[in-house]
Amino acid sequence: MRMSVRFIVSAFILTATACGSSTGTTYGGGSNPPASCTGLGASATIDATGSLTFNPNAATITAGQKVCWVNNSGIAHTVTSDNAGFTGGSLPNGSTVVVTFAAAGSYPYHCSIHPATMTGTITVQ
Repeated sequence: MRMSVRFIVSAFILTATACGSSTGTTYGGGSNPPASCTGLGASATIDATGSLTFNPNAATITAGQKVCWVNNSGIAHTVTSDNAGFTGGSLPNGSTVVVTFAAAGSYPYHCSIHPATMTGTITVQ
């Protein structure tokens, strides 16, 4: 119970404080994620793994394209911008987060639950 409350509060704070021109949408939340991130219009797919890494941990896309993070690892993760450059969100097991990146730049991110090993960067051209 204590962990759930802390996770929900963290997700709320992340959502309330993140800013920027790119926003994310979470799908699932315990149900099966969409069959394919491509079906959601994503140009890149990143898996949040049970070995506490993002795979791949880097992706390059063009401005206006989407990145889809998928979690089928059996444990909860987040997609958290390092510099408030985009709004990601919670990534419970069996869910996806899709973010549209509107502007060119470098967007480093991490999992706020496992920040020591789960890091990555989205490069938008």
